[in-house]
Amino acid sequence: MSTYVQSMKKNELIHVHSLLVEIATDYRNRGVLTSADLEPYHQLGIGPMALRDCRADHERAVRTLTTVLAVGAARDLDRDAESVPGRQLLHPDEATDTDTDQRVTSH
Repeated sequence: MSTYVQSMKKNELIHVHSLLVEIATDYRNRGVLTSADLEPYHQLGIGPMALRDCRADHERAVRTLTTVLAVGAARDLDRDAESVPGRQLLHPDEATDTDTDQRVTSH
């Protein structure tokens, strides 16, 4: 997702952002996510309708929201949510590594 997000135009990124918000709303309505789970995304203060915000802000919001959704989905499927790439985005104060590359390495 990382390289793909970086190559998107701003309007494409905003479209993906809005789709992810729809998925997050559905997850919240179904009980997969709580308001607390979505807090790292909401703390960014940027939604898909923030058209004047810079591309980098939308990219960070998309990465954060994607991570929140992946963690919620992992928990919902009884999988190890701790192994979701990019979890440091959800707790930036605790991050020791500043790299936000979320790509999974192949073995």
